[in-house]
Amino acid sequence: MAIQFHCSSCNAVLRVGDESAGKSARCPTCQSVQPIPGGTPPAAPAAEDPFGAFKSEFNEPSPAAASNPYASPVTSHTSASVSTGGYQPTAADFGEIFSHAWQAFKPNIGILVGATVIVFGISFGFSFVTSILEQVAQDNGNTAFVVLALVLNLASSLFNMFIGIGMARICIGVTRFQPVNVGMLFNGGDVFLGVLGGTILFGLGALFGFLLLIIPGLIFLLLMWPYYYFIVDRQCGVFEAFSRAFEVGKANWATSLVLGVASMLISLGGLLALFIGLLFTGPFIGVMFATAYVMMKGERPGQPGIPQPGMPQSAF
Repeated sequence: MAIQFHCSSCNAVLRVGDESAGKSARCPTCQSVQPIPGGTPPAAPAAEDPFGAFKSEFNEPSPAAASNPYASPVTSHTSASVSTGGYQPTAADFGEIFSHAWQAFKPNIGILVGATVIVFGISFGFSFVTSILEQVAQDNGNTAFVVLALVLNLASSLFNMFIGIGMARICIGVTRFQPVNVGMLFNGGDVFLGVLGGTILFGLGALFGFLLLIIPGLIFLLLMWPYYYFIVDRQCGVFEAFSRAFEVGKANWATSLVLGVASMLISLGGLLALFIGLLFTGPFIGVMFATAYVMMKGERPGQPGIPQPGMPQSAF
């Protein structure tokens, strides 16, 4: 049996197991915390731990995660066993991934293209201002403008990473046929530090692999790319995300290779369509990778026309 109730903020239908009665859950659609009907009301939350963000990196559960059935299951670093978190690494078929991504993309093309336009617009704005500052610095020889251009470049990279999280969440929601909106572009603050740390480690691993005659770098990319989605979607700690990515990746390295080649060909098609095609091929590739992540970790993403606001129980 399952408990079904409506989010008081966005009216999405949420569905959790009976064992979650009386606890609280974060709505995956609007991110608001909702009380789950039934059972004994949960105790008042403890005072916020200022070191909670650092503990998550070592896979220590926070008080909020312990009472939230939507949160990613985590395992203490002192435990001798490793929890799979209720997911099952599964060999996924590229044909099924592509077919599902297309079925999910079509009814949400407006939101996906709109979000992509916003992302491109913000990136272009940063680049335009930075180029002006660099030109002024070159003409005047003023080091202040050089420093300002460097700071703006750094800010641009960080902000692009921030809205990239939101775009990935939109694509994951589309994959699961959940309600999505353009405003989700700006709700990535909760996992930003984790994504930043993971991106740095991923970049260093790929660089080291490519320095070893390229092939190890390609293997690293094929095995570890899902780490990003485990952080963004399941709010895993960095090391937990890489551990799960490896388990998923080693069962799907061939599918990941086909996925990468297909993405390059699709991107090339977008470039040939006077660059305007990138507004469509970009988000489709995002949905395709989100679909691959969901299927590779053993989750059934749902069917067209059947919205699934809550996370399927099998995903836990």
